[in-house]
This record gives sequence, structure tokens and C-alpha cells, in this order.
Amino acid sequence: MKLWESVSIGKLKLENRLVMLATHLGYCGEDGFVTDKLLAFYRERAKYRPGLIIVGGCYTEHLGMSSPTMIGISQDEHIEGLRALTDLIHSFNVPTAAQLYHAGRYAHSLFLHEQAVSASSIYCRLTREIPRELSIEEIKQTIENFGKAAKRARDSGFDAVEIIGSAGYLINQFLAYATNQREDEYGGDFDNRSRFPLEVVKSVRTSVGPHFPILYRMSGEDFIPNGLTLDDNKILAPRLVRAGVDSLDVTGGWHETREPQITMNVPRGYYSYLAEGIAEVVDIPIIACNRINSVSVAEHILSRGKVQLIGMSRGFIADPMLPEKARESKQALTRSCIACNQGCLDYVFMIEPVTCAINPLAGFETERSLGPPGKGRIAVVGGGPAGMEAAQVLALRGFNVTIYEEQSRLGGLLNLAGKVPSRGEFAAYVSYMERELANLNVEINLNILATAKHLSKEKYDCVICATGTVAGAPPIDGVEGSHVTTAYDAISLGLNDLGEVAVIGGGALGCFTALALASKADSIKIFDSDEMIGVDLGRTTRWVILKHLKEIGVELNANSRVVEIDTKYITVLQDGKYHHVKANVIVLATRPQPRDRLAANLRKMGIRVETIGSVIKPMNLLEVIHSSFLFASKFEL
Repeated sequence: MKLWESVSIGKLKLENRLVMLATHLGYCGEDGFVTDKLLAFYRERAKYRPGLIIVGGCYTEHLGMSSPTMIGISQDEHIEGLRALTDLIHSFNVPTAAQLYHAGRYAHSLFLHEQAVSASSIYCRLTREIPRELSIEEIKQTIENFGKAAKRARDSGFDAVEIIGSAGYLINQFLAYATNQREDEYGGDFDNRSRFPLEVVKSVRTSVGPHFPILYRMSGEDFIPNGLTLDDNKILAPRLVRAGVDSLDVTGGWHETREPQITMNVPRGYYSYLAEGIAEVVDIPIIACNRINSVSVAEHILSRGKVQLIGMSRGFIADPMLPEKARESKQALTRSCIACNQGCLDYVFMIEPVTCAINPLAGFETERSLGPPGKGRIAVVGGGPAGMEAAQVLALRGFNVTIYEEQSRLGGLLNLAGKVPSRGEFAAYVSYMERELANLNVEINLNILATAKHLSKEKYDCVICATGTVAGAPPIDGVEGSHVTTAYDAISLGLNDLGEVAVIGGGALGCFTALALASKADSIKIFDSDEMIGVDLGRTTRWVILKHLKEIGVELNANSRVVEIDTKYITVLQDGKYHHVKANVIVLATRPQPRDRLAANLRKMGIRVETIGSVIKPMNLLEVIHSSFLFASKFEL
């Protein structure tokens, strides 16, 4: 495979072409110092030997910090901790680079304790604040600070640096007319607006010397009004090379972009065309990234012969062993990122330490473990995400595990979610878990509705009920009508020719149901009494789902309570008035109820039983998997 061929960035030779990209983790203290948590995270990734690990972002000055838990490289006191980090990564013979970061107007005054800065004083939709325009003197100092930070990186043992000029951070803010309306030498035409990034590169080059590799991460296209296009960046890229850049790491748009970048509905590897476009105009190694979550996708992109390296971030969070599994031809056992964003990007925007919905050890390397070896026969009833996770952990610990699942395959509600357009990654995760459980010799009984009587005869040491939920019926007159169905059935039965559909419930379940039925109905309207639709969707996914729903014509009605269902219409209380809304099919997507009868019956029979997952309380995927892992890792007979 081309992925495992060596390649060089300047004078730095990489063992393979797989790059772990800089990832904001939120693991540092408030002064930006390296912590044991950060070291443990990178130790787990370095030991499986990607070609290069880029660490960061590392803020180059106080005003560049967008979170108090970022890595600092703004003062000499940071060097000692950074040296410990580079020594650790080098102990596995993996080179590492520091990403030099300045957030500009993406920094919040709450953390800075002062006003953020930018090229111009233009309102930022992300922070909902107006930054202060940098003076010429301050611009020169900011440029100098990039150079000083680069020297600290070299002194800390890093093999290279990467300048971040993407995602809408400070360098982007100087480049784009949308955020740069200066009238001096740093504003105006494209030549002037590109002066700042070029001077940053030259400052870094001067600080680190002629042979130290410099990477530059760029937005191939900004995807914002009055932002840079791919054609603009094709002009910029050769200038960056002439200023001293040895490799370009090409990503997509800004955090403000209203075009999805890394959510599940973006096809795998979709934005590689941006990297390939930049590769047409320069003769240095190009890194392609964005929604590349497997070595097969990576290899396909490399096979086209346009880019030289592949960058991943969330792929390494989901499965640190990704490189080694691929080298050993065990790609099928790789836990691929499903782009749910629940533990990574959602947590970043909540200023929480990053983890992973499907890898409960990510970010907890110093706090969690599989637990001690165990013995005994365990029955897990329910093959959804909770049951699969618990069964996997218990099997790894040595327990003899049997799963009972009433459907024809494992996965539970993830199988329904996987049928929703652009949500297929859920099904990919189920397939991974099926292979993993088979590899662990877990006995899987499908198409079996386990009963208390049957389980008691098998004399298990413990029965773990991961039975999940059943569809709930809200207290609405007419809810028993023949034209009323549940969201579960509406998706699973593949209904067609539905006419005019009313979905009662505007949470994630209702939104996904509307997406699944949109092509099979004349119209779909969602109703929810809450103030917003999709309140339980993650922050970085919600806007994508709502945008998709509006694009396909789904009508979203918040603050709308359905009070009655008739044969031809529903009655809705909205803005203090009652309205009749025509509907041929009513789909109930209200809060489901716990399916806890089996657990209660087992307890009555004196059988040891434990409950996990959403049978206990409503949970999202991350909560289900993490809580199930914690239960199974601490389980004792």
C-alpha cells in the first residue's frame, strides 16, 4: 500500500504517509502547561506509529488562546513540559510537529479577560462579540510572537512546526475580505491581505533556520461570503512556498461555514478535491484531510497520485491502533470514527475535555481500564449499543458472555438510525462491533426474545438487561387511531405513499424520522411543544440536520402542542390558538419509555440482574457507551 511508503517533508523523513493532525483536546491547565492526561493520550497514539503527529493547537500568545485548557507555547516556561511530550513521542520513533495557533476573533473575552483581536472590528457570529482591530505595531508583535513560538518548538524537541491558517482563525481573518476591511498595507486587495500570513511564515523561517520543516494548514476554500475560494488559494499557495513553507495541509472551511465539513452527512474523503487542487500549483508534499476515517479511503485518495500524505484526527481518537491494525491487514477490526461529533467537536464547543462516543477510553487513559480478569457466565439481553459494549468489555476480561437479541441482527436502534439518509455511519459501527464480538467468541443468539423463565433455566451467574426502550404514546386524544404509528415502525417498515405526514416530537428521533420519510410523503410537518426543534441533537450536528430538513421541505413547528388526533387532521395549540392541520399519517416520536419488565421479573425470581443503557434513563450514544463501559469494567460477581 502506498500509505506505508516513506515520504519526506523538507529534510524530515516520515516512515509512512499517515499524519495525526493537530487536535484540540482541552487537557491542559489554565496556563497551558502539559499534563499527565495529555501525555497519556499521545502515548497511546504514538506507540502505534503514524508517520507524523502534529500537536496542538499551541497558542503563540495570550490573545491567541481560544480556550483556557489549550497547549501553550507562548512563554519559555512551557518548554519543559513540551520537551517531555516530544521525548515521549520520540521514544516510539515517531516525529512530531507543534501547531502554532492564534484564534484572533474566535477567542472569547470570557477566557481572555479582555477584548479579542482581529484584522478588523467586525462582529463574530461564533463568539457573538466584536473584536478589536490590531494596530500596525501589534501586527508586527503578533508576527514576531509566531517566530518566537516556533523557536520554542524547536528548542522543545519538535521536528517541525505547522502554522494554522485555516478554520477562520487569525490568519484567515486577515486573508478574507469578510473579516479584513483595513485600509492600510494589511488590507484592501488580495496582495495586501496576504501580507500577514506571508510575514508570519518568514518570521517562523527566520527563527528556526533554513532546514527546519514548516507546514502550513490552509482552508482550501473558506465557504463563507467574501471568503477565499480555491482559485484564490491557488494563488496564495506558491507564495507560501516561496516564503518558506515545506508542506501544505489542506482542509475545508471556517467554523462559521454553513456548508457541513466533518459531520456524518459529508461523504468520506469528500474534501480531498481541495488538497488535490492546491497540489496542481505547488511542488511540495500536500496533506489531504476531512472525513477520512479509514485506510481504504486514504489509499484511494493517494492512488490518484495528486497528494502525498493523509491527515486524520478523529480516526485516531476513535481507535489509536488504526495504523497497526492496517499494517497487519486487520482493517476490519478498526473502530472507525462515525462522525457523530458527540465527544469531540461538541465537547470542544462546550469547553469540555475531548473524548469519543464510541471509544470510552479516549481522554481517560489515566483514569479508566478494562478492569481485572474475571470468570463466570453472563447473559446480556439486548444487542444495542449498551449490550454490545458491555459484552465486549466483559469478554475481554475473560467472562463467558452470551447475547440475546430479538431482532435479526445486533445494533438495536442504531440499525434504524443507519437507515436515515446520511446517517449510514451508525450501521458501520454496528458492523464493527459484530466483527469484534465474533472475534472475542461471544455467543450471539438472534431472533430470540429472552424471557425470565428461559434465562432462569440457563443458570447464568448474572443477567445484564440492556433492553432499551419502547415507543411511548403521549396522552393525546385519538392516539390509538389506525393511521397512527411510531417512529420506530415508520422507519423500520419502509412505508411508502404516505401522503401528508405529521411527526409529533421534534427531538433527534423526530428529526431523523422526518429525514427517513421525506422521499415517501407528499409533505412532512414536525410539531414539538419545546421552544426549539432538535434540542437533544449535538451542537455541531443540530444546524446541519435542521438545514437538511428545511432544504427537503420539512416544516418545523416549535412551541406547537398537539392536543387531539382525528382521522383526517390533528389539532395544534400554537401561539394561544387552535389550528387544524391535515394529516394522513401521524408518527409518534415522543420520548420513549424504559423497557424494564424483564429486569423486574428476574428480580422477583431471585436472579441477579443489572440494568445498563437507556433502560435506566434517556441517553445519547456517548452516554450509553461510556456508562456501559464503566459498568462492565467494574463488574464483579
